[in-house]
Amino acid sequence: MFSKFISRNPVPTGKVFFSLAAVLLLSACAGGAGTTKTPDGTKIDLSDSPLGLVTADTVNGVLTGYNQPSSFYGVWEDKTSDKYELRYQGTKAYDVPKSGKATYHGHAIRMDSISGEPLTDGTSRLNIDFGNHTVDGHITMPGLRRNITLHEGNLNNNGYSGQASVLGNSSGRYEGQLFGKGAKETAGTVEFKNNSDLNTVFGGVRY
Repeated sequence: MFSKFISRNPVPTGKVFFSLAAVLLLSACAGGAGTTKTPDGTKIDLSDSPLGLVTADTVNGVLTGYNQPSSFYGVWEDKTSDKYELRYQGTKAYDVPKSGKATYHGHAIRMDSISGEPLTDGTSRLNIDFGNHTVDGHITMPGLRRNITLHEGNLNNNGYSGQASVLGNSSGRYEGQLFGKGAKETAGTVEFKNNSDLNTVFGGVRY
């Protein structure tokens, strides 16, 4: 299992909040990426949760994201403060192609700086050349919010990374992982050190 988190105003480490004794289920069917634990101590069983867009209340907040057969990507919001955490996790890829190309289509989520709520209707496209070990892509956000270009980066085993930019800001970096049998899924994050309002989590599947 692989997991990655990016926090804004992160929850202090070393502090125990509260842990639910039972693991929450987002629903009663379909599959996902194992169990996740939010910073407030809530455990959620993604493997018994539906595929697609899911939402679950936690002790101090809400987890929202997209559940795929072998991975999950989304955002946890702390409703008691302005903290949030972009996250993704999944089952490490195996039987990864050694040649050929693939395009992954999916979604993107960004915290809206105006409403303070997650924008879940972004779209993502990631292109991977397994033979040349390269990756690039594009993230489209709704309305007038800035889209992200994922410039050509490097694929290294199951992981990839590269430079990201929006109009007027080229300081971003993206990174992600491939997940599941045949590397049919992906998820990752984009981080702008000088403007956290642009930070985005994305993912997708190839067919």
